[in-house]
Amino acid sequence: MTMTTDHPNTAAVKATLDSLITGVSGHAFDVLDRTYHKDMRTYLLTDDGVLIQNDKPGFMEHVKAAMSQMGDPNPWAEYHLVEADDTRGHILISRKNNVTNRKQLVTLSIDFTFEEDRWQITREVIMTRNEVN
Repeated sequence: MTMTTDHPNTAAVKATLDSLITGVSGHAFDVLDRTYHKDMRTYLLTDDGVLIQNDKPGFMEHVKAAMSQMGDPNPWAEYHLVEADDTRGHILISRKNNVTNRKQLVTLSIDFTFEEDRWQITREVIMTRNEVN
């Protein structure tokens, strides 16, 4: 089945990511374990060309460490694409952060699967770049 932007599951996929953003912004890190799939992989490409790969435990630690450095987490998000089918979802989103003590725009391509009665993230491809404005 092909994922579409008008599939009934798109709202649930978006709500899952909204909950993750809100939870992490409020330092409620238990949302990470619920939302990240046990076999999740992340690929973070920094603006200086460094590729950092992680599994679920490694990325959870990365997020916790990054959030502890951030004084005022910004939950701002711009959704570019939300699509789903019966068992899969995909979101393309941009976020702003200042984890590295400089404002950056972060673009994420996030894949979801519906397992164990909930939407879970299986893969995140993350690209950072200096914020233009």
